[in-house]
Amino acid sequence: MSTVVNDTVKEKVGEYLETALGKPVDLAPLPDSTPLNTLGLDSLLTISVLVTLLEDAGVDLGEHADSLVTPSTLGDLYALAGRFLAEPEEQAPAAAPSAAEPREHNDQLAYYQAKLAYEIDSADLQDALDAGQDLVVVDGRSSESYAAGHIPGAVSIPHRSISQDSLAGLSRAPLYVTYCDGIGCNASTKTAIKLATAGFRVKELIGGLDWWKRDGHPIEGHAAADHTHHATCGC
Repeated sequence: MSTVVNDTVKEKVGEYLETALGKPVDLAPLPDSTPLNTLGLDSLLTISVLVTLLEDAGVDLGEHADSLVTPSTLGDLYALAGRFLAEPEEQAPAAAPSAAEPREHNDQLAYYQAKLAYEIDSADLQDALDAGQDLVVVDGRSSESYAAGHIPGAVSIPHRSISQDSLAGLSRAPLYVTYCDGIGCNASTKTAIKLATAGFRVKELIGGLDWWKRDGHPIEGHAAADHTHHATCGC
């Protein structure tokens, strides 16, 4: 399916690039084949632009995760912006739905195995910490939220601040476990994307800080005294 990319969409792309690079960008003379790295975008800045674009368009990252490819050229970025930011009447008609293929048993198994490979729950995280496994718990929320309450021993790396420079001093040996407030927040996913893009091994904590507290695990911070909830996991 082709997507109409009008001047408004291109102007919006220019705004995203200027915000990411911190300087004016003149896209008018540049062909669509222009590599984004020639504009000064490294892989993390490109991911940041992509995430911002999708957020502005109200796109569910989980719903489209399998179909999204990180853009490498200006044309790729235009196509993504046109796909999600163009007004409905400006978009090409959707293709007629094809008959759904039956889900194969192996595909289902692969899906469940991937969940365990990329996610961890609070009980397993506590067990891993108690066992002294080589992992780093990363709080991807703001520094203010971290100060109010966080998982003991977690490091604060707000996802909005992540860049090649800010990650330069981190060891690539440990497993990094990212978390945020909970199921209503996707900061942990954005943090995981940026760390994985930079080549780190990453898992995301299911339920975030909310379920960590619901399972009765301790927190640190100036609001820690307010944490009184305790529940026993049924699994």
